Amino acid sequence: MRPRLTFLLLFAGATALRAADGSFETTVPVPRRGDMRLGWTHQGCSVKSVTLRNYPDRGDIEDARRKDPGDKSWVWWEFNVANKSARECRIFLSVEVFDRRGAVVKSSDRRGTVSRGETDDHIRVSTLMKTLDIADSPNVRLRARIAPK
Repeated sequence: MRPRLTFLLLFAGATALRAADGSFETTVPVPRRGDMRLGWTHQGCSVKSVTLRNYPDRGDIEDARRKDPGDKSWVWWEFNVANKSARECRIFLSVEVFDRRGAVVKSSDRRGTVSRGETDDHIRVSTLMKTLDIADSPNVRLRARIAPK
């Protein structure tokens, strides 16, 4: 029990340290349906969630498997952001999509500014990738760096 408690305390401390400098990271299953809550906040500026937009439908995936394995799809990672602070903030977002072996098959990033007092804004990270890569991908690494402007 003591080693597990020690691990949890160290992990919690490392997470708090990351949040203290405005850097956040998580590796999660690809959010194929709905919003994925992130809850990352630094100095009043937040990345609340991410939604995967334009995910290929079943027919597109089946066509790519049967006819055209090189088919590509635009996929958008829409991050919901807010800023409760009294000044603008900058957010740098990055996305890395992994294949089943753990190799990165696509990465992309984007910077955005969030106005003070904004409660519901979005920053979209675009990825043009093989339809089969996004369909077969188990995980994605999401990163954010939040700082005042």
